[in-house]
Amino acid sequence: MLVSLAMEKNMENLTQQQASRFLDLATMGVKQSELEQFLLLDDRGRWIEEQINQPYTKHLDRTRYQANSRGLTQSNQDCRVGAWFDIALGDAAQLRQRVAFALSQIFVVSEKDGNLNQDAEALAHYYDVLANGAFGTFKNLLRNITLSPAMGQYLTMNGNKPQSATGQAPDQNYAREVLQLFTIGLYQLNMDGSLILDAFGNPIETYQDADIESLARVFTGWDIDGGNTLTPMVEDNSLHDMDEKQVLERTYPAGQTATQDLESFLEHITLHPNVAPFISILLIKRLTTSNPSRDYIERVATTFHNSNGNLAEVIRAIYTDNALLEAPNDNMAKVREPILAMTYLYRAMEAYPGGGNDIVYDPMRYKETFNQYPLGANSVFNFYQPSYQPPGALAEKGLSAPELSIIDWSQLINMGNIFYRSLLDYGQNRGNSSNKKELYIAPKALEDMAESGQGEQLVATINQLVLHQQGSPDVITRLQNIYNGHNNKFYAVPKMLFIAFMSPDFMVQE
Repeated sequence: MLVSLAMEKNMENLTQQQASRFLDLATMGVKQSELEQFLLLDDRGRWIEEQINQPYTKHLDRTRYQANSRGLTQSNQDCRVGAWFDIALGDAAQLRQRVAFALSQIFVVSEKDGNLNQDAEALAHYYDVLANGAFGTFKNLLRNITLSPAMGQYLTMNGNKPQSATGQAPDQNYAREVLQLFTIGLYQLNMDGSLILDAFGNPIETYQDADIESLARVFTGWDIDGGNTLTPMVEDNSLHDMDEKQVLERTYPAGQTATQDLESFLEHITLHPNVAPFISILLIKRLTTSNPSRDYIERVATTFHNSNGNLAEVIRAIYTDNALLEAPNDNMAKVREPILAMTYLYRAMEAYPGGGNDIVYDPMRYKETFNQYPLGANSVFNFYQPSYQPPGALAEKGLSAPELSIIDWSQLINMGNIFYRSLLDYGQNRGNSSNKKELYIAPKALEDMAESGQGEQLVATINQLVLHQQGSPDVITRLQNIYNGHNNKFYAVPKMLFIAFMSPDFMVQE
């Protein structure tokens, strides 16, 4: 009877450690209540399907709500980033938000741009484009990104004119990056992500300068609609290059409109053999591991290819692969991104805003501290290069750790200060002070364990909740010593949590 029930529900018999690690990778942080629900479900595929169909909060709507809550007549970047935290911490559609954050680091726009810095709502709308398209087709996502006013401004495609109108060649910025960063990359790849080599053992380039020049002509005749940065750009065929174009050995016939040329490009590029492995690698590196095995890449890329770029199927392939159930190893590990370390802490500890607020009120300290915040990269190349190898042991083993390029001692100290303050300045009275507008933590269940003398259970619970039962002997010993060293056990709890959250066991996801 139990066997038939398990088959009917497609139960995977996941251990608590496997379940916790899965949710760590698929959400913005693991809540105990969500872990318990997932253990009852015991089916990654079914959980993913439920998440795909889960209603979700729009970033533009929440940005405007933030502005209204602050008494502002116009949204600013604090409202936008605050809205991102509101949604990351509280939205039920956790997988969509996790994937959207990954997409925001692949298809980069940034408030560091002079125009976008003054248009928080355009950036919030762009983030909604990513969230809306997280489980759609790659072709539709790329179309919506291309026509987004935020992208049009960031990579200077809006208002792009043919040479006949200006005497100068069209702007090549978007044409170059859409090939190099958004679709096919620099070199031809096998489905497992390995380089295709020529007869002399050299990598083969995917495009030439002439392709960029012609593609820039494809992207002429688009502009922001009457200054409205919240709707797609519109075509103006009087400013579109109508002549024949040659892009990646494909002819775009003369006389096509801006829309027809764009659709020709989308149809052409999404069928390119490099798209499946290139985009699959980027998604895997942002979601599950910095050093995926060739087999893992090939399985995901094959799904991408066979489904014609159905991102729901690709995400399902990434997260249901058995590689995620393997014992910790070099091919299934990644350094936790600084901002995701913080969202994990706040979600796991059920943080809440102080001062009677229902919004994250002060995101500026996070923006200035973590070397990373949503849509805040310094360039189109994101916060870090996906193949970055820090010097030392990792480089010697041929392993990449992109996140370490933005993590240094000053960042760790600043992050530690924020964590320490969040964990110590908790409690109902302090959290509700009208002068406190930060996030607060009141881990009552852990405090009750501490005060009732359940030190062993407290250590085990922190190990499970924060470290997925993978705390090293050194960390476990330190937690025990902190508990045993406090006469007032209540005050041991935040210090134990601080040690757990700042430990390498937490900072490396494996």
